[in-house]
Amino acid sequence: MRRIVALVLRLASVPVGVGVGLWTSQLMTFPSQCSPEGICLLRLVAIRTFATWQCALFGAGASVVMLLLSLAVTRLPSTREFRAS
Repeated sequence: MRRIVALVLRLASVPVGVGVGLWTSQLMTFPSQCSPEGICLLRLVAIRTFATWQCALFGAGASVVMLLLSLAVTRLPSTREFRAS
């Protein structure tokens, strides 16, 4: 059962990494609320998003975490299992 879970985690690491990267590229932070004056309207135009390298870094980090989880789930075969094969 552990090998199946490890295989699923390894296979899911790439889609999860791509999904996290795309998700962070869609996140936007809006400036604080203020009265509708000219200065505030200029601030609303400047919507902040993550940089491309940050999105790639977050996606790569998520896939590395999934790979490390798959390594943690697997275990080395015991000597009995090694002799039986």
